[in-house]
Amino acid sequence: MTRWTTTVLLFLITRLFVLASSQHRDRENLCESQQTCASCLQMPRCVWCSMMVSGQNTSSPLLRCVSKETFLREGHLWCPMSDAIHHENTMKILENRPLSSIKGKDPVQVQPQKIRLRLRRGEDYRVILKYSQAEDYPVDLYYLMDLSASMEPYRDKLSKLGLQLAKAMQKLTSNFRIGFGSFVDKVILPMTNTQPDKLESPCTLKTGDPCASPYDYKNQMPLTENVALFEDQVQAAPVSGNLDGPEGGLDAMMQVIVCTKEIGWRPKARHLIVFSTDAVFHVAGDGKLAGIIEPNDCMCHLDEKGFYSHSLLQDYPSISQLNRKAREHNMNIIFAVPDHKNATYQRLSHSISGSSTGTLENESQNVVALVSSEYEKLVDSVTIIDTAPKIINIKYFSRCLNKTGELLERQECGGLRVGNIIEFEVVIKVVECPEDPKDWQQTVEIKPRGLNESLTIDLEIICDCPCEKPGHPGYRPNAAECKNNGKSMCGVCSCNPGFYGKQCECEGNEVGAGNSISIADCKPDNQTAEICSGHGTCKCGVCDCDKRPNNPHEMFYGKYCECDNFSCKRSNGQICGGRGKCECGTCNCLPGWGGETCDCKETNSTCIPSSGGNVEICSGRGDCICGSCHCQERDNIRYSGQYCEECPTCPGQRCEELKDCVECVAYNTGPLAKDGKCDLCMHEIDIVDVVEEDPVKDEETGARICRTFGDAGCTFVFKYQYHREGTGGDIKIFKIRAQKERTCPAPINVFGVALGVVISTVIIGFLILLIWKILTMIHDKREYAKFEKERALAKWDRGENPLYKQATSTFCNPTFNENARD
Repeated sequence: MTRWTTTVLLFLITRLFVLASSQHRDRENLCESQQTCASCLQMPRCVWCSMMVSGQNTSSPLLRCVSKETFLREGHLWCPMSDAIHHENTMKILENRPLSSIKGKDPVQVQPQKIRLRLRRGEDYRVILKYSQAEDYPVDLYYLMDLSASMEPYRDKLSKLGLQLAKAMQKLTSNFRIGFGSFVDKVILPMTNTQPDKLESPCTLKTGDPCASPYDYKNQMPLTENVALFEDQVQAAPVSGNLDGPEGGLDAMMQVIVCTKEIGWRPKARHLIVFSTDAVFHVAGDGKLAGIIEPNDCMCHLDEKGFYSHSLLQDYPSISQLNRKAREHNMNIIFAVPDHKNATYQRLSHSISGSSTGTLENESQNVVALVSSEYEKLVDSVTIIDTAPKIINIKYFSRCLNKTGELLERQECGGLRVGNIIEFEVVIKVVECPEDPKDWQQTVEIKPRGLNESLTIDLEIICDCPCEKPGHPGYRPNAAECKNNGKSMCGVCSCNPGFYGKQCECEGNEVGAGNSISIADCKPDNQTAEICSGHGTCKCGVCDCDKRPNNPHEMFYGKYCECDNFSCKRSNGQICGGRGKCECGTCNCLPGWGGETCDCKETNSTCIPSSGGNVEICSGRGDCICGSCHCQERDNIRYSGQYCEECPTCPGQRCEELKDCVECVAYNTGPLAKDGKCDLCMHEIDIVDVVEEDPVKDEETGARICRTFGDAGCTFVFKYQYHREGTGGDIKIFKIRAQKERTCPAPINVFGVALGVVISTVIIGFLILLIWKILTMIHDKREYAKFEKERALAKWDRGENPLYKQATSTFCNPTFNENARD
């Protein structure tokens, strides 16, 4: 081992030791800060000492609440064993019949059936739950059909398929019953036309006959083994019509679920509802359009003829109400709808537990195969659900059918057959103690979804101490050790109003500032100068802790005010990330979250691919940290992807490796075709017209699609399928499918391009000259018009032109003297 490796190893060991020591110190602080027995036992792994201490012993003050580790280490040196209060989590099995599947007798598919638990807050308790699928388990199937006019063809087909449906189901179970009901909508505006003639017959059938009067829901035929009766009842069911687009299907579904006696649901049977329609549905709140404001009460309201009698008195049920009732009554709902409505009902299916969606084709021709396949999915897998309230957190772990595999967090196992026994490790934890003592007793059911069998848990939450209750020897009112001014409970005094101190020796608002003994009791040791950690006032040896003035909900607490509920680390600006409580500087996170700021998901289920089967965490190539895969590097290969399943350079992605072979075999081009090495391609390559991409199926089969470039700039597509040998092993290619045609760029026409350039240049030059000439003409025209306008407006002076000269000129001879003649 190199010096660098040794240094790193020592550093990691030191970090782990420091982290463990820090966590232990936090646990000690959290326990020691508790001042009552009840608050001590509500902290995980804390123990209370109820020994009564007489007098004042400041040299060695007794720590009433310590961690379980300290209790086990110090034992009677800390507190006499008879005075130590430490309730252990306990379980008592009340009913534990073995798994069985005997024809003629009620099967037992869940073991155990009933237990009693006593649990403390914040501590995990593990219970083993076994499940085995029973042979020939009874099935009750109720076909609920929309019989508005547009569904008439579907009804006719279904009536003829009744016998086939029964025969198909009887192959899966001989104990089979079938029933039928129909719905349209509420008979009131704006859902239904209420004109007198439309109330008699709102539509006309394809045969030309008038359709029946509108109705909301009718139980046409309760569950029965008479298959011939089903065919007759479906054909005779009245087709009617409504006014708006959505139908009253949720009204009908609620009645089918809750009317156990009227429909004929058997308690020991799988309950299937096949919901068939070609329209969307009304939901809670739509009834207000018709003035119906009374919420749906989720009760059965069928009259003697099987009609829903409260249609005009109650609103449609909400989706959450349907989900709750479906869980309570163990219903499995199959939405059989045409393809154009499939997306709508898929979203509805995601909101209702135990439901699925199938496409109705050819006017119900495929309903037999649809129902059979959906039922097989139900019985081939098991999903564990529970009725636990928010204060109880339940997680499920299982190896499913792989007995030697890794224990993974999951609620569902698939691929089951009769005789298989699946074990689930159920981890139960009480998140918090309810304020109302009545809620300290809880009943929780854990059961396979869709079945009436369950594990019933009578749960008692330990939230108080017996010595805090009147009648217990540890409870003494007006006790002498409390100066007759308070109650002695579990070794400590609970003072009457107006009294303070360890022994209730002080009265009023006295502050023991001048009493050295009292002040010493407000400090953890003599070396500490601060009283009450600087966060409180010492009153008769007891710290009265402060509250923050800006936020009274933020406060200090503890024997010496050493703890608070606001100094924990923050995430996204919130204390403990908004996902936990701050307790003495440590985040107590909500179920499913962990870390210093409660921003780390405490689950590995998000690191397991959803494809099911014997899967591994992060595909066996990484670690699940905070609910996300952190992939490892193996053999200089870095894996990536949500589940560490992808890597561009690893064997899981072979596009670059395979493309030369595919191009050579499929198109006789590429580098291998030039060298004549196609014979070296040992893979099986099939040429298909189109390589289709199906993300769901490709994920299940392990297929990959490659789109890559080849010779002459052509693009071609191929798909290869592979599997891994062992955990993280090499990938073996099964088959390659190459698309028959490549996508190649069209060749360039040089002459056409040159001619186009010349013609375009000439045309562009001509257009430029033409534009220049037009602009010049417009400019000259504007200038000439301006000149004409100025000349027309000019005003000339009438005087002589100073520039004008006459044709003759007169000169005077200076030497000529006119008077000289005389």
